[in-house]
Amino acid sequence: MGTSPSFDSGAFRLAWLGSVNALTVIAVVLTLSLVACAPLGADAARVGIPAAFAAVVAGGLAYALSGTAASPAGGPSSATSLIVAGLVAELVADPAFAHGSARGLRTIWFGVSAAVVLMGVLQALVGALGFGRLARFVPRPVLAGFMNGVALSILINQLPPLLGLKHAVDLGPSMFDGARPLSLVVGLGTAAVYWLTRAFAPRAPASLVALVLGSLLYLALTRAGFAPQLGSLIGALPSGVVVPDALLGLFDDDVRALLVRHAHGIVVTAVVLMLIGTLESMLAALAIDQLAKTRHDPRRELVSLGAANVVSGLCGGLPLVLLRARGLLLIEQRAAGRVPIVAGSLAFAAMYAFGAPVLALLPVSVLAGIMVTIAVALIDRWTPQLLRQMRAGESSTELRISIFVIAAVCIVTVTLGFVWGVVAGVLLSMVILIRSLNRSLVRSRCSAAERPSRRVWSPPQADALRAARGDALVLELEGALFFGSAERLQRELDAAPATTAAIVLDLRRVTTIDESGAMVLQSTSDHLRGRGTALLLAGVAADERHGRSLRAFGCFRDAPRADWFADADHATEAAERLLLVRAGVSVDLRSTVPLEDCTLLSGLTPAQASQVLPLLQRIELGAGERLFAEGDPGDRLFVLTEGSISIVSRGARAAQRFVSFSPGVMLGELAMLDGRGRTADAVADVASVLHALSGAAFERLAAADPLLGTHLMRNIALHLADRLRSAGAVWQASGA
Repeated sequence: MGTSPSFDSGAFRLAWLGSVNALTVIAVVLTLSLVACAPLGADAARVGIPAAFAAVVAGGLAYALSGTAASPAGGPSSATSLIVAGLVAELVADPAFAHGSARGLRTIWFGVSAAVVLMGVLQALVGALGFGRLARFVPRPVLAGFMNGVALSILINQLPPLLGLKHAVDLGPSMFDGARPLSLVVGLGTAAVYWLTRAFAPRAPASLVALVLGSLLYLALTRAGFAPQLGSLIGALPSGVVVPDALLGLFDDDVRALLVRHAHGIVVTAVVLMLIGTLESMLAALAIDQLAKTRHDPRRELVSLGAANVVSGLCGGLPLVLLRARGLLLIEQRAAGRVPIVAGSLAFAAMYAFGAPVLALLPVSVLAGIMVTIAVALIDRWTPQLLRQMRAGESSTELRISIFVIAAVCIVTVTLGFVWGVVAGVLLSMVILIRSLNRSLVRSRCSAAERPSRRVWSPPQADALRAARGDALVLELEGALFFGSAERLQRELDAAPATTAAIVLDLRRVTTIDESGAMVLQSTSDHLRGRGTALLLAGVAADERHGRSLRAFGCFRDAPRADWFADADHATEAAERLLLVRAGVSVDLRSTVPLEDCTLLSGLTPAQASQVLPLLQRIELGAGERLFAEGDPGDRLFVLTEGSISIVSRGARAAQRFVSFSPGVMLGELAMLDGRGRTADAVADVASVLHALSGAAFERLAAADPLLGTHLMRNIALHLADRLRSAGAVWQASGA
């Protein structure tokens, strides 16, 4: 009994958030309904709005109860609404269509409902057969071109309502004939309110705010006597409840005749809706998984979505997809699961049942303004990034191909329609996929034992790593990390042994990363972390192109990143640190190693050590301070007891390290032995303490005690042998 109140309050909170969420997207639902039915002209609202509510109520409820996503929020999308508009335009052009009659409108919508039902059947079949994963193989350039085409098509289709016209217009000077300027002011003003709200109050429901303020502006202008210069209102809407009677028209001879005459268009529309709806939903599911730290089942998800579309079609609704924005918003509000979505569907039903008189008073130009904001938001974010890379001088083959594909699919979609846009996209996808299959993404694969980092660890650390380095993998990638290769990489990473502590992915040779690749990296990183394996990305930085790409797609947004490294060497060093931590060995560079335990004095008796210690000169360096420079005399060696010293190149844009030394080891001994001077710079990575033994002091000590001199020389030789052996392993791995 003590837990029921908290459960009730928790359930009430989820239901409340789901209802509020439905209210915030009502403007988008209304707008998409007008887009889908735009070819019906003045009858668009009378047919489209009930269809949109049927989709979010009946179809949305069915999907909420059966979907497997963390937030199964279904509803119409811009792309699917425009595809429906294409079918409506074809059916309206039928000579037998009775313009303006209720029977004619019902006949038209029977054809649309048949396409939606067939779409659902095909979608469920694709899911049941396990083909849903193929949606991930749509290239990012194809998707970008298609979405850009959708955005341009929406903007073109919104010209009539923005101009206060009730009919379609042809682009050109005549498009402004009969235009109502104030209607354009109201529409663009609504869009401006939306953008300002997003900019200055990002948590506010921008579309709802724009709908309210735009409608108030329309009302104020009407009261001021400017009604003739404004566009029309939505008008009276049909009343009633949602029932699955959309295909009862099959018993009508006229409906059957219409379906026969336009069977080809209905079937093609259903196939295109299935392809686009599946692609949108699968990408949305990946984005939701990324935020919710879950993994959906593509097979079950598509079967559920297909069943929901069958329900929506039977009720005369628009096609549904998994809505990324709505689902992500609910997850951010900690309102994941079915309860908020079910509550939202019921809220939609209540809004239509009791708010239809209010909806009838909404200005069409206001909804057109909101649709403009949707169109602008649909413009692919990757396209401007590619153009910036091209202007910056990048001329890789992948970049040129991506820009060409984006432009081609966009042009075909806008000029020839969505069907041909999808056809062009499928053909180009096949060409790109075949090209990608001829190239292996993984250039090399080895363990950290075969390719260790350039850090010289102290003897105890080195001993621990000899047995553990096999549990760190280093994969060097080459080519494009995109739809055709991302899933293969995911499978390979998931197949890593359970004992693997870290996997280093070297992305230095990766030419481009698309949205599929970025999401796979993010989801795989989360999955591996859950089982105790770290995914470390090399060749990635926040101000570098790969880092910008990953964050542009909403991945790896936390900063600073402890799993991003400038190169594979530093990433492998981080992997070795994880191995040492797992083995219980300290990796603190600021810990002090006694001089007696350092490699130079290894194996000395106390009496011998007492002869060497007074000859060592203590040196303290701050972080970034130089120990010696290239060309300096090599007149001494150094023993590092605290901190870290790196030997780096000079003159490069980013200093290239040759080797780094940990506390307990010596450095600079080679130049002291051969007398040829320093070959590179030595810089302190952190505050460090060293002890210098000059060459002159070493010679005096060896002359006074030859046995001690021999022992010290043997320690130097063993140190050099270990470094040479490590370098040989790196060369061997590089050669392989």
